[in-house]
Amino acid sequence: MANAFDALAARMDAVTTARFGREVVINGTVFTGVESHFLPEMGPVSGDGLSVVVFSPDYRPHRNHQVVYQGESYIVTRHQMFNGKPQIWLE
Repeated sequence: MANAFDALAARMDAVTTARFGREVVINGTVFTGVESHFLPEMGPVSGDGLSVVVFSPDYRPHRNHQVVYQGESYIVTRHQMFNGKPQIWLE
């Protein structure tokens, strides 16, 4: 059985995806993602752009993946892990 922290984190992920999750199609596969924003103060450090946290253990991010998000086509320009989930930057 998972510890109390892992159980709470799983419940929080379920609520986050239910309330804020949107369909993200990556290379033809549908995933659930949540748009991610940076604090305005961090803009000069991190740059401005669109990023999405993908809530799926099956997705392995790579640059140049083809993405359709909110009806627009993008490619993945960079990625990193965010709370154990892949966060991808789209251009």
